[in-house]
Amino acid sequence: MSDQKVMPEESRNVKRIGHSDVDGWGDAFQVIVRDDKWCYLAASGMEGHEGTSILDVEDPANPKVVKQIQAPEGTHSHKVLFLDDVMIVNAEQIRGWEGEGFVGGIRLFDASDPANPTLIKDFPMYGRGTHRPVLDEENRLLYCSCGSEGYRGNILWILDIDDPANPKVVTKFALEGQEENIPLPPGVKTLQVHQANRRGDYLYLGCADWGVVVLDVKDISNPKQIAHYNPTPPYPGHCHTVLPVPETDLLVVTHESTSFEVSEAPGFIFIYDAKVPSNPVPISTWMPYPVNSDLFPKVGDWATRGGRYGAHNVWEFMGKDDFVYTTWFNGGLRIVDISDPFRPEEVGYYVPAGCNGKSTPQSNDVFVDGRGLIYVSDRWGCGLDILEYTGPR
Repeated sequence: MSDQKVMPEESRNVKRIGHSDVDGWGDAFQVIVRDDKWCYLAASGMEGHEGTSILDVEDPANPKVVKQIQAPEGTHSHKVLFLDDVMIVNAEQIRGWEGEGFVGGIRLFDASDPANPTLIKDFPMYGRGTHRPVLDEENRLLYCSCGSEGYRGNILWILDIDDPANPKVVTKFALEGQEENIPLPPGVKTLQVHQANRRGDYLYLGCADWGVVVLDVKDISNPKQIAHYNPTPPYPGHCHTVLPVPETDLLVVTHESTSFEVSEAPGFIFIYDAKVPSNPVPISTWMPYPVNSDLFPKVGDWATRGGRYGAHNVWEFMGKDDFVYTTWFNGGLRIVDISDPFRPEEVGYYVPAGCNGKSTPQSNDVFVDGRGLIYVSDRWGCGLDILEYTGPR
């Protein structure tokens, strides 16, 4: 990648107002901000940093690192969440690790002192541990993607974390075909639960090459599948996130781009109508630029910039009238208006310049605070950008 041109910053209706290299821990993943002051940034591990950084962002033009918490040896903690004053991070074993100690699962911290969380509990789970935890604050549950004996790929674990010192496994759910002793379904490379988000009595699962799965969780101890929809093929696989839009029947669905330099068609954003939860229907797709009949971009030099290009994370705490804020790897941050869900429209973007010896960014996660400021992390070590949307609403 050293012979590639370092790409300059690009933007429309977005300006950068602050930046931090996170004291060298700039290879970052999930970001969350509390009280418009405390930013918690989980390391991606792509540049060798494993753990959680805490920054004071009260003055967004001058973010300051106040603490960094190292993950247990052999694990990384690239996700961070909060239930009241309890900080929850995942612990996932680094591939190839052969040492001893904490095997992976979740870690719970007392964050009543926001700048100095203290460990309450290491909760071990199975195999490499938890990849993606999602919080259900109302029901004080945690939906985790984690392995389980007898299954390939991560399945769904549902944990009761009402008592953070004593998490309890409520139940587990595996997809059809995840049993180790049977063949994978035709055309499926990766069969696993990646993420689960709840609306009402239903859980919406992003399941890699298996697409979207909907569970009825009226009885949380006995989830029942009521729907399965998979747009792959013809669309690229690896369904990542199925996010219910509050106070609507809509779902924002992302398919993660997993190939480098667009060697495969990049992931899309889909908008689904889930008015009938047992029959979610896609009503539109979105890409920043036009695509050809093979679903590759028709314009731009995304394939030659390096890294991945395409959909990844969305801001998961959006409200009914919010834009969709999504990270697009070397396409940076994209802001999409879905007020007409049949015609999503981009209203702004910000692509950071290449840095840290890389030609291009790999924008990884996004969060919007109460002031409307946008926080974007980068998995390749380019740090944390603090942005402001300046366009129309």
